[in-house]
Amino acid sequence: MYRKLFTLGLACLIALFAMTMTANAQDKITGPWLWMIAPTESGQGGAAATDVDSLAEASGGEVTEAMVAENGANEGDAVGDLVWTVGEISATGGNNVNDLVNEIGLGEGDVNDHSSYGLITLVSASDQSGVDMRVGSDDSVKVWLNGEVVHKNAVNRGAGDFQDTFQVDLKQGDNLLLVKVSERGGGWSMFAGVNADVETAIRPAVIGVAGKITGPWLWMIAATEANQGGANSTDVDSLAEASGGEVTEDMVAANGASAGDAVGDLEWTVGEISETGGNNVNDLVNDLGLGEGDVNDHSVYGLIILDAPEAQEGVPAKVGSDDSVKVWFNGEVVHNNPVNRGAGDFQDDFKVNLVAGKNVLLVKVSERGGGWSLFAGVGGIWEVYTGGFVSVEPAGKLFTTWGSLKAR
Repeated sequence: MYRKLFTLGLACLIALFAMTMTANAQDKITGPWLWMIAPTESGQGGAAATDVDSLAEASGGEVTEAMVAENGANEGDAVGDLVWTVGEISATGGNNVNDLVNEIGLGEGDVNDHSSYGLITLVSASDQSGVDMRVGSDDSVKVWLNGEVVHKNAVNRGAGDFQDTFQVDLKQGDNLLLVKVSERGGGWSMFAGVNADVETAIRPAVIGVAGKITGPWLWMIAATEANQGGANSTDVDSLAEASGGEVTEDMVAANGASAGDAVGDLEWTVGEISETGGNNVNDLVNDLGLGEGDVNDHSVYGLIILDAPEAQEGVPAKVGSDDSVKVWFNGEVVHNNPVNRGAGDFQDDFKVNLVAGKNVLLVKVSERGGGWSLFAGVGGIWEVYTGGFVSVEPAGKLFTTWGSLKAR
């Protein structure tokens, strides 16, 4: 019925390491960084390993480069037989990664055919667009910023300084930087810098989406105009039309609703939705008595309250829908995709924030014809609130950026 997300324990969840750094393109970020290494196939380090996910291979798929690039990691988290470890890297030398690896206990002696991963957060006081970032590497290098690959150079080379320059956009607040250097043999080095005013920090990992919210949700459906379901009705308030204006999407999104409340000829009804299938909404609607047979040209509304123990920022969220989807969190529209499509799983990704306490989530999926499905998931730490579907606090007191769709 609910999901409580796993964390490492708040005590260990991290001592935040923050260091003020007024950077320019000539300054190297020495850290502290969070470090991991992972082996490549014998003789296949360097350029050949640039696009090989060595984290996934070392962890049996439990940890991937994409996961770390998007959500971060925590000191002490395991990848195979090693754990993420904090350390500072020298700003000079052609073997500074190998020296670091030995110093912090991730390796011993001359380590070859391995990839290193350096993780750090760049904290910017404002949006900064088109700033220069520079890296140098022995051998190949791959760079992610906020979950996106921003630079890649699959090369076998030596390095004692910067070699590659590229442009990145920094957003206000935290920017997660992951740098991978794949080593074939000989020296093993990494240099990274950014021509921007930033501070550096090691942040606790953001807990990603681990599954779909099955409920219990509170459900309602409302008709659209004939042949105007799906994308065409995304921004049409079908609740207002069905109730003669007595109930609106904005009212429900901000304040919730109660089981048994009427909208036109139907009542809000509690039910759980399947996490699989391309017609799970239609199946649910039939099971709950809100509709019969193949229901087309309707919008479904799913309402749920997520109870979070603390505020959590930058939490990943996902939805999938057949057809269009619109999402409100604490009264604000946080995602809108007016599309006609099929769905059997997640399709759209975005990030949200949770407030401490109750977070009101409303998801609308407008159906044109054929399958009718909805999937929603959120990261972070929370439980499904079982005390009802009405917010006990005024919506104005709630943080208004979408929080965390999560699994049971």
